[in-house]
Amino acid sequence: MIQRFFHPVGQGAFYSERHIDDNINIVYDCGTEYNNRGNKGTKGVVSQSFSKNDVIHYLFISHFDYDHISKITLLKETVKKIKTVVLPLLHEETKLFLSEIYLALEEDDLATLVSDPAQYFDSDTQIIAVESSNNNDDNFSKEDESGKEGKNKKVKIISSGDILSLPTKESDWVLIPHNYEYKIRSKAFVEKIQDSVVDLQKLKKDPEYATQKRIIDKLKRIYKEFDKNINLNSMFLYSGPEKKTNNEFYQVYQRYFMDKFCSKQLYYKYMLYKRPACLYTGDGDLNFVDVQSVYKDYWHFIGTIQIPHHGSFSSFNENILFNRPFFCPISVGKNNSYGHPSQEVISRMLQYESYPILVTEDVDSTFVEIIRPW
Repeated sequence: MIQRFFHPVGQGAFYSERHIDDNINIVYDCGTEYNNRGNKGTKGVVSQSFSKNDVIHYLFISHFDYDHISKITLLKETVKKIKTVVLPLLHEETKLFLSEIYLALEEDDLATLVSDPAQYFDSDTQIIAVESSNNNDDNFSKEDESGKEGKNKKVKIISSGDILSLPTKESDWVLIPHNYEYKIRSKAFVEKIQDSVVDLQKLKKDPEYATQKRIIDKLKRIYKEFDKNINLNSMFLYSGPEKKTNNEFYQVYQRYFMDKFCSKQLYYKYMLYKRPACLYTGDGDLNFVDVQSVYKDYWHFIGTIQIPHHGSFSSFNENILFNRPFFCPISVGKNNSYGHPSQEVISRMLQYESYPILVTEDVDSTFVEIIRPW
């Protein structure tokens, strides 16, 4: 049996799967927004989701925006061990830029997570970096990634689309990451910095510059106001049966959620679908990434799609909903200032008979799926 949780952290992301029979735990992202960093409720959600005896076998990090990574330190302190971390492969300049931003925000742990994940995690934690699917740069710093990430081990580099299996011979469940690099994703954020008193080139090259109080205060102000990604990457993840498996073998047994949009009749209709897989999208842009093509061999398994970027209209593409309905959880803060989720996104989901589910900071908005083989 598998339990899949969309945890209530508001304007952030924290999702997990527990493969009960094999005692395997998988986590995709763990964070909440910068303005919510002192919220005891979201801290409790993370610390109460696992125990000191639990092992997380895979932690996937979609990208390095604060609202997707800010609670990883707490997660790491909560569990016994994190065995494998899968994250996007970054350019050295990108790593330096992001780590300097986090140092300026006085988030030293997150700066280390970005710049040296092998140092941030335990010495025996395996780090896997996923190459961008659209990167043809021969100078992408593979040598740096494989030799500089930590003194005790090297980072393993894999390609987008490589299959990761669960650490058990009996399971036919697979995990398939796909990393896409957006060339213009951080443009607005960079422009905002350039329009301020901050010298962007110094920020990239001079660590001491980022420690000046006036620079820290300015960066904090810009970051708190900014509702776009500052990262260039976003890593999608398919979690479901391998393609040779007969989909009759799996049944989504139950889905628990607050019935906010549709009728109970539609709920029972959905229970008939034997599509146990989930597509996690992080803050990916469905207008840039044709996920149906990327995961074409597995699309018939997918019954749940995490809607990217808190339901932002700019990241949504209704083509994913053609031909069949989906459950569509959206992680979103109740009182967020960005207008998420877009009412147009909600409208189009309902138009295609898909089921939008708002997962907020309210505990009773948790969305849980129970999956078991027949």
